[in-house]
Amino acid sequence: MRWVRTAAATLTLAVAAAGCGAGGDGGDSGGDGAKGGPKARFETGQAVARADTPVRMRLTGLEPGSHVRVTAHADDRYDATWASKVTRTADAHGRIDLSKDTGHLLSGMLPLGGRHAKLKDSGTAFSYHPGPPGSQRSYKVKVTATAVSGKADGQHLADRTLTRQWLTKGTTHRKLTVAKNKIAGDLYLPARDARNDAAKGGVRKEDGTEEREGKGGGAARKAPVLVFGGSEGGNAGTYTAALLASHGHPAMSVCYFRCGSGSGRPNAINKIDLDYFTHAGRVLRAQDGADPQRLAVIGNSRGSEVAQLLGQRRPSVFRDVVAYAPSSKAIGPYPAGTVAWTDHGRPIPRGPIPLDRVRGTVLAVAGGNDKMWGSVASAHTMAKNRGVEKLVYPDAGHHVNWFPFAQPGQEGGANGDVTTTSRADQAARADSWPKILKLLDG
Repeated sequence: MRWVRTAAATLTLAVAAAGCGAGGDGGDSGGDGAKGGPKARFETGQAVARADTPVRMRLTGLEPGSHVRVTAHADDRYDATWASKVTRTADAHGRIDLSKDTGHLLSGMLPLGGRHAKLKDSGTAFSYHPGPPGSQRSYKVKVTATAVSGKADGQHLADRTLTRQWLTKGTTHRKLTVAKNKIAGDLYLPARDARNDAAKGGVRKEDGTEEREGKGGGAARKAPVLVFGGSEGGNAGTYTAALLASHGHPAMSVCYFRCGSGSGRPNAINKIDLDYFTHAGRVLRAQDGADPQRLAVIGNSRGSEVAQLLGQRRPSVFRDVVAYAPSSKAIGPYPAGTVAWTDHGRPIPRGPIPLDRVRGTVLAVAGGNDKMWGSVASAHTMAKNRGVEKLVYPDAGHHVNWFPFAQPGQEGGANGDVTTTSRADQAARADSWPKILKLLDG
């Protein structure tokens, strides 16, 4: 097939979700083209969007039947490059519809070098992390198109940089420390305009409840969300909290162990008291734009135990609970200690976590190929309680947590498979995240 080098190549990306940042100007950096002829060109409907936003792509202006490789590149916080690629064939009109491929291009990137490259296909869990949202509000993904057939084989056609935002315009971040705030974590608040509109939506009464206005009033306050991870320690929920703020929810990610030298927090899941999380929740629900009666908590893996305990033991503070890769039981300390959790200093015994006092909805999200523990069995057990719902993804593993598109990585499942499990994890995130957002907005 003869390659017509004067044909223009256009990649159209249309962001499907609303509420994102301002779009680009539609320009790109194109290839050389034939002398005096048009250059290949990317056109973008919106090059700036939230990191959890799906993207549609189309490549046009190609020689019919020609083959093109589309590659996505992004650098992580250690300056290692991650990449993914697809190769497709132009149709009779010289177009390639990449709408079904963009999810893979964004979430299927793997490291080309650096500390994580040696873990590829090993089954050990790892994932992409750019700089934290408090210091890096977005990350860049460069998309390139390269000819892989005909006389133009190897020719660079065009490229375009996508800006994937954790924090959209106007959202704010404040670092929290034990020394100053009695909390180790990050507080993210929606844009001030959104908070002001929310504040008009109701009148706070003396007992802390709210009377909302009717249809003629301002927007209702939104559910604040407390987020934390599991046995990995650190401030694992910070990206999720940032995205939630970009969706209009006052959000806080908290670190409860392994928070760094001088943090004032322990280095093990040992005697972690519910009062620590309760204090964080009370601080969060007092923020502008927060509906104090709708405070939700999201916990992953070992953090799912705390999330359930808070819903059960602090129903006056917390309403809804999201438990990723859950355990239906309180289990022991990690990696060593006497007891994992305490309540007002008193040990919480190991064993089943009752959910009969939870004020709102409990949503359990689990993968059927979880090699860490039987999270699906726990989800089924939890769902026997009134007000508990479950989302089960049979092929996914332990890492079904958080949001889609911006968490490339791998893990092995209970069956030893890496590729299928990792793809199922991404699919589980893409399916569950909109449902969690709907729960929070309910």
